[in-house]
Amino acid sequence: MRGKRTTIGSTLSAILIFSMFAPFMRVSAQDIVASEDIGGGRSSVFVFRESRKKPQVKAAAGAGMVVRSGRGGGSRKPIDSSYIAKRKRPAAKPGPAGPRRGPVNANLKLSETLTAKADSLMTAGQTDEAIATYRDGLKKNPKNTAASNGLSDALTAKGIEASGPNNTEAGVAYLEEAGKLDPKNDLAFAKLGEIFVGGSQTERGISNYEKALAANPGFTELYVPLGLAYLKTGNIAKAQEYSAKADAAGAATADATYLRGMVLYKQNKNDEALAAFQKTLTIDPNYSSAQYYVAATYDRLNQSDQSIAMYKKTVEKDPEFAPAWYDMGVAYYNAGDYDKAADAYQHSTQLDPNNAQGHANLASTYRQQEHFDQANAEYKQAESLGIKNDPNLYNEWGYCLGKTNEWDKSSARLITARELGNTAVDDSNVGWAYYNAGADAKTKNDDEAAKANYELSKAFLQKAVEKDPKLDAAYMNLGSTYNGLGEYQDAVNVLNVALGLRPDWVLALNQLGVGYRGAGDLAAAITQFTRATTVDSVNVFGLFNLGSTQYAAGDKNGAKKTQARLNKINPALGSQLGNILAGKVIDKGVQEIKKKVPIRIPY
Repeated sequence: MRGKRTTIGSTLSAILIFSMFAPFMRVSAQDIVASEDIGGGRSSVFVFRESRKKPQVKAAAGAGMVVRSGRGGGSRKPIDSSYIAKRKRPAAKPGPAGPRRGPVNANLKLSETLTAKADSLMTAGQTDEAIATYRDGLKKNPKNTAASNGLSDALTAKGIEASGPNNTEAGVAYLEEAGKLDPKNDLAFAKLGEIFVGGSQTERGISNYEKALAANPGFTELYVPLGLAYLKTGNIAKAQEYSAKADAAGAATADATYLRGMVLYKQNKNDEALAAFQKTLTIDPNYSSAQYYVAATYDRLNQSDQSIAMYKKTVEKDPEFAPAWYDMGVAYYNAGDYDKAADAYQHSTQLDPNNAQGHANLASTYRQQEHFDQANAEYKQAESLGIKNDPNLYNEWGYCLGKTNEWDKSSARLITARELGNTAVDDSNVGWAYYNAGADAKTKNDDEAAKANYELSKAFLQKAVEKDPKLDAAYMNLGSTYNGLGEYQDAVNVLNVALGLRPDWVLALNQLGVGYRGAGDLAAAITQFTRATTVDSVNVFGLFNLGSTQYAAGDKNGAKKTQARLNKINPALGSQLGNILAGKVIDKGVQEIKKKVPIRIPY
């Protein structure tokens, strides 16, 4: 097999020259997960594209504004029918009697009479009857301004009633007709603004608020909701403009101080923002959005304990405030308290099941807890909700699928990460998955599948070291793969490169020992296993291999001493080594022992 390709030594020399200017990702020790498997005789290294404990980002740090709609989300009195009563137009009065001039004059007179009747019906609260009567009046005289204005007011009242306390869009058709009948109907436009901003059509709501103010510049009550609407779209300049107008108009509501706090928060004036939010809570202690931003501001001020305490208060006041649960999860995750982080994210995703990032963060939390099955389910949910272009998500997901021995799925996700990221680390991780798939097949005596997966692993790992000649993890995995294929001299070559990059790396020392032993150089193998067990005196993999290799080299006394050390650490494995030394296991004995000892020792 080796005669069919260039030697690894010359290949590596070419790699070093070719790759001097290739882009690569530096990997820190904390980004690596390494493992040794006594049962399968395998060693491998997985590399996280970013830190294993990369801090998560809070929702409050985003460009938009997090506002809890509904309970605790604001204190401004909604626009209702009482506004119409405040500015009710004078009732229509019949004109003076005059000589009859035929049907035209009769229609004008009847229109005035119907308008007056409709006004009375409106006063009596009979809105539907009033609307019908105004319409009859306009049929008799389409130019009857009093009837047109009256109908506009009646439709406004009907629209307000139809929208209900939750500001549904059921009243939109009435309100829009009211605005067409009377372009000066500030209330109709204001209510439309309230409905659209409360829903998901903020820009449309802003347009209607602006029309209301154009119709009635004295409608100062709209400054705050309009400022909040602009804030929701990320237009801080406009939000600040209307906040200043509200302050000048003497607005002293909880919403006004909250708007001021939000503008300051977005401007990173954190101490002033905190004071404004705290003032909001003195006006309205149940204002959960203000409580939420108190927590977020404390977080900005690096007062994490107070931040978490305020998030707790937020969800105590408003248990259905999903962003608060989410940010509390972020705070606990970044503090390393994964149990509490998981609980917070679970609440968040239950309340907001379509929050893809919430599911992704929960998956990462489960990964930290080593709840890999649950992590895989959450990564899948995050992908289904739209996170399809993040190589880091697929990187983590591929790792977790590997931890549940789903190597086909693991390699598929890691290939996706590679397609999105295309770094040496991504190539190394795909190689990691195929290597472990090969090792799994080998333990099941499926030599054909084992060889196929090892060959795939080798191909990706060679690409990894081409892209980054300093990626020690890739050399480590490549060495293990060569050992798996029985290409021991190539394993020796690349593992020496790995140890040159990371001296005294126990994982690489052990695999280097395996390589030398496979190549027939037992003395060199013993040297490497001895070094590995000196650096890490309780390394079971190294002790087992040291003892068996000493025995194979004829050093029975040394082998017995090694067995005694292993007995103190792992009596079961020490007993298996004893069987080798006693001659009870011959020929393929080492392989048989490894099959009988399914022990995985993380390194």
